[in-house]
Formats: sequence, structure tokens, C-alpha cells
Amino acid sequence: MMSNIQSCSEKLNYFTIKHYNYLFINDKILKEIENVPFNRDVKCKVKGLDGKMCVTGDSNVKALQTKGKIDSTSLSLLRKWICDIITNATESFDFAVASYWVSLYNKGDYTISHHHIPAPFAFVYFIKSPIGSSPLVFSTSNTIIEPEEGKLVIFPGHLMHHVPKNECDGRMVFSGNLFPFW
Repeated sequence: MMSNIQSCSEKLNYFTIKHYNYLFINDKILKEIENVPFNRDVKCKVKGLDGKMCVTGDSNVKALQTKGKIDSTSLSLLRKWICDIITNATESFDFAVASYWVSLYNKGDYTISHHHIPAPFAFVYFIKSPIGSSPLVFSTSNTIIEPEEGKLVIFPGHLMHHVPKNECDGRMVFSGNLFPFW
């Protein structure tokens, strides 16, 4: 199912695959989220061992982003596709998207280097990648993943990554965390 299993100098595998019908699904996503609010300086929340949500600080994303659940049929279908890919790749657990958001980068926006621990896997799906869109970069090795509409990147949650300053308006990605369940 994976179209491209690669390794970075951190000696970790990451996966890239292009959605088979990305033009259609990306167009639907854009229509379904046109009234969803985007905010700057979103606060990150994680579930503690006691099951309660707690704020861990500011988001590493220095761009506009959504927060909370997004009512979108196309994003639900995309989440299912992503879960099927990682479930088939690991052949040991079923996976679910535990948290997700859409980020909209305009000129000068960026993301600080970070990881997604405790998530075993994280993902980025490129919805819009106009000319001048910044790549996804695995920080330690400086491995560059060029933005391409419809491209999905799944990588280990502990892999440090960032997005350099964006050189255009309108770069949009769907990102999140994957956890196993049984």
C-alpha cells in the first residue's frame, strides 16, 4: 500500500504516498472548511494519565490553524485512508487519528522544530502547495520533503521536524497524530 518507504539519516523510516483522487478530495476539503475558524497562537492540549485534558503550551505552528473537531466528511474520509495505510504498514495494530488540525501558512509563517511524543506516528497531508510553499523538514538530518498537493507523509512521532519560513500565501496542510488501539 505504501508507495514510497524511505529512510532519513536518523535511520528511521517514513512513508509518502499520493492520494489517488487528491484533486477531488482537496476541493471538497476546501469547500467544507471555508467557514471553519483559523486562529494564531493555538494552545496545545494533551490528555494526562488521569484522563483529563491539560494545556501544554503554545503550538509550534506559527501560522493560522484550526483547533478541536472539524465537521467535514472529506476530512473523515481522509483520516480513514490514513489509518488504513498505517494499519496495513505495521501489520500489528489498528490505528486511529487521535488529534488533528488544518494549518494555513501565509508568507513568513513557519513551524518551530518539534516532535509528537507520545504519538507513535504523526502525519502531514498537503492540501494546497502554491509556488513558494515551504517543505516539511526532518530537523536533525535536514531531510527535505517537498510539498506536493495530495502527498501524505507519515513519520515516527519522535522525529524532530519543522517548516521553514513560507514564501507565499495559501500553503495548507492537514496534520495529526496516530495511536494504536486494540
